[in-house]
Amino acid sequence: MKSEQISSGRLVKATSGWFAGVNSVRNPWALPENQFKWGVNVQVRGGIVQTRPGQAMRLALPAGNFQGGIFFAANKQKESARIEQINGRTITTPAKIFNPEEEGVIADELPYMVFAVNGSVYYAPFPLEQPKDWSQYKLANISLDPDVDQFVFCLATQSANLSTGKNEIVTPSNRVVFIQDGVSAPAYWDGSNKTGTQTSSIPSGYWMAFSGNRLWVSDKNIVLASDLGDPTSWQERTSGAGRGDFAFSRPITGMVSFVGQDTSTRLIVFTDRSTFSLASGVLDRSQWTSTANFQNTLYPTVGCIAGKSITFQAGQMWWYSQGGLLAADVAAASYLSSQVIFKDVEMARTKQFLSGNTAGICATSFENYILVSVPYLEKLNSQTMVLDYAAASEWSQARVPAWCGVWTGTRPVEWATGTIAGQQKCFHFSVDYSATSDGSYNHLWESFAPQKYDSYFDIESDGSTIEKINRIYCQMETAMLGDQMDLKSFIYSEIDACEIGGVVDLTVAFRGSKGKHKEILRKRILAVTDRIQWEETPYAKRVEDLGYLSSQYRRLITESSQRRTDYLTCESDFTIDIDKAFSILIEWCGQMGVEIVRIFTDPFATKSTGIPQKDESKYCVLGQDGENFTIDSLPDPYASGNGEQKSWYARVFKTVTLTCQNSSPAIAATAEASYISWVSYEHAEAQAGVLALQAANAAAQQYRGENPC
Repeated sequence: MKSEQISSGRLVKATSGWFAGVNSVRNPWALPENQFKWGVNVQVRGGIVQTRPGQAMRLALPAGNFQGGIFFAANKQKESARIEQINGRTITTPAKIFNPEEEGVIADELPYMVFAVNGSVYYAPFPLEQPKDWSQYKLANISLDPDVDQFVFCLATQSANLSTGKNEIVTPSNRVVFIQDGVSAPAYWDGSNKTGTQTSSIPSGYWMAFSGNRLWVSDKNIVLASDLGDPTSWQERTSGAGRGDFAFSRPITGMVSFVGQDTSTRLIVFTDRSTFSLASGVLDRSQWTSTANFQNTLYPTVGCIAGKSITFQAGQMWWYSQGGLLAADVAAASYLSSQVIFKDVEMARTKQFLSGNTAGICATSFENYILVSVPYLEKLNSQTMVLDYAAASEWSQARVPAWCGVWTGTRPVEWATGTIAGQQKCFHFSVDYSATSDGSYNHLWESFAPQKYDSYFDIESDGSTIEKINRIYCQMETAMLGDQMDLKSFIYSEIDACEIGGVVDLTVAFRGSKGKHKEILRKRILAVTDRIQWEETPYAKRVEDLGYLSSQYRRLITESSQRRTDYLTCESDFTIDIDKAFSILIEWCGQMGVEIVRIFTDPFATKSTGIPQKDESKYCVLGQDGENFTIDSLPDPYASGNGEQKSWYARVFKTVTLTCQNSSPAIAATAEASYISWVSYEHAEAQAGVLALQAANAAAQQYRGENPC
């Protein structure tokens, strides 16, 4: 039953079911019912905005210039399987593969994280355990440039079973990881030793890709191909019918292997402005010159600005171009469409503040997610834009991808995914805001942990680690909720919160189309859901007898807005609680979901007549968060005769005197300096004085150095 207030005219507006996710490019007044304005560290599943999956720190890496990494599953065979007859019994000996100690191990593959710091390359075996000394995991024979910002890592297969029609290679295949820095001789490692290999027999370059059973390497604007089946050999380039060096108009910015609808393999080659392809699926090198469209242009005006942003998800290839995130549908067409539609326009709130250098953008796909880490307001990737293909998880729902907003907390430099013990895992290398006790900011994190909190560790003096837990900060802001264009008075809001676990601290604020957010609720919620909360308490037995503990629900009712002096804004004669529509900002630390948001408003009566207007007498200054104030007067740059900005010139003399400790006379020096200011004469005079003082001091110091006291 409605309350008397509602029945007598109170207005109610509700929003829920945010299957379409975040949209920050459209006016929040015009957002559809199934979208919200912004999200931080949230995911959207079943139409509920909830805390993202947790992240767990796995390794503290050596301190220094972190230069990239990769997941590598080594499988180089040391001994093949044997079947023997011993005393009338059939004995089967499984095949063995190398480990770094050059021993034979019975396994299909051995997983490692391989990474580079200060030009040295390290490996970390699974299960990941923090070593006391990283030197024992450094590949001894590899020494690359310590000053290069990022290395390129590439997985290739050596000596696979192949047939070109003329000859056949039949040897057990094994994976190899190659590393290039664009300066030094290339390096590679196959997991069979602790040394690795660095050799000048492989062409030096930068971007690499393994396609058509060859390793392709870019050297500035040239692309080169290895021998068939052996990425460590490059003899075919110097003999035979197909040299295979391909030139492009600009330096290469990324490469990847691509499979079209006709299952043909092609190498996609990016520059910063264009996209090309090579028919790498043609294995016989002698046929390259006679193959039609072996080298062709896909996008003449669209390229890739970050080679580590290239990834695959939902049958599409994704990459970051100068204008934003792009996708090419592999299943829909044999050739990439010439129509360019950027996929991240809804993320305008982040895109407008990207750093000028976007070459370090990195991306990956995992489960139904695409994660694109970008440099927001700083040089490193401080935000990860998250696109979810399963926001509508029911079979009958349209599978339209939805942006979840951004995830924060770490600064990914490179993403790495792989299968460990039959389970797909997602990792990222991060240069974090805080160092572990060993002084390193370089850490390896595992994403998509099952718990809804982040875990990290610190290193004790004896080398042991202590795990710590951090609740996740989350944020959700709704669209502008209102009715037509009539003015309303904001009263209060209700929020149906679900998926609550552990301790949750939250605040709720409202905002109209003007002014800043005003807090109307601050609350702590206590819900027992995690074992870490109760397992060492007197209630442990009683709680454990309940079995599985469910997440919890609360209905949150905010305070009524109280009109105060800080509700004033220079944007309007009305206070900020009087507007045509209002958005609700919900911030929380911990595990929680938002199911429904309602706002309650009262009609605000205004006369249905025109109102005489007058000029504003003060300047209104407005910050991005809505903070505002007024200024009585400012110079009017638009009122100058020819529109040119006025300048002021000042010339200043300054004297500096240096005293001596003994009886020697003091040293004095005088210097002059001039300065042109576009602000005022006082500013020009002050700046000229600073420059003159610096020059006089330098002259006096130089004289005393040449003539000591």
